[in-house]
Amino acid sequence: MFFRNLISKVRYWDNISAKWLMRHFYFMFFQIVLMVIFFFWFVNMFNVIDVSFQVSRTSSPTERILASQSVNITIVVLLILLNSFWMLFIFGTIQRINNLLKDLNYHLSRLRSRPRN
Repeated sequence: MFFRNLISKVRYWDNISAKWLMRHFYFMFFQIVLMVIFFFWFVNMFNVIDVSFQVSRTSSPTERILASQSVNITIVVLLILLNSFWMLFIFGTIQRINNLLKDLNYHLSRLRSRPRN
């Protein structure tokens, strides 16, 4: 009997740790990856702005067009990064709601299966 109790406790803790990893690790990992990408973009944005100020002194129209396009591209990249953060937040919320509904369903099904006095 002791061995079965030990194995059931090991299974229980393994299940709990797997749920914790699924809930937290992947979202934390993707948040860290997005933050690193955002940091590199932020540093690169200062280089783009600096280049655009240097180009504005010259009179070549091609260089001006390229500088304005690089600023426009940095704005688009910022919007894509913000959208990625938003999608990660939405997926986390959907997963939390899903787990809440599963727990609620489990507890309600246990209440239904109990015989009434």
